[in-house]
Amino acid sequence: MKKTILLFVLLSSIAFAKTSISLGGGPYHGLLSIEQTFQAIPLSVNIHIPGYYSKYDFWGGIGVAYYFNGDTGPYAFHSSEWIHASDWNRISTIYDRNGGFAGFKNKSVEINYWHLVFGVGYQHMFFKHFGAYFELGYEFYAGNGGYYTHFDRDHATLDNEELVFPAGFGLKFSF
Repeated sequence: MKKTILLFVLLSSIAFAKTSISLGGGPYHGLLSIEQTFQAIPLSVNIHIPGYYSKYDFWGGIGVAYYFNGDTGPYAFHSSEWIHASDWNRISTIYDRNGGFAGFKNKSVEINYWHLVFGVGYQHMFFKHFGAYFELGYEFYAGNGGYYTHFDRDHATLDNEELVFPAGFGLKFSF
């Protein structure tokens, strides 16, 4: 009986959902996102692309946000993105038998990292179907058996040399 009631509640919340498309830049919405907001509970889920990076095979993710006051007002979010490159060239050092430097060699590496962002934002709907947002987050990365605070996009390496607080803004179109 509990499963039937839960299924009924989920289907009812989907029936009262609103779909949105966002364009801009930000840690939750990305460059382009498609978002589903449930009206019964101000919870939103999205699928987004953070940008175009030609060196990577795939960089995309999902996010979830809780809107405290409905469509206009502050929200808290979490975004999770997968970064994948199947044939990344890295240069490795070659040593001779005596431990001396012998040269460099290209080495192919497969990259699988998770980009995680937690943050807050503010959204204002100017009209029923048009609005704007601003968001700020704290990001970190999971990969190579640890957690890191910085990702060098040019070399595809993770380190803890700096903290990054991504910010963004954009436009939202609801229908």
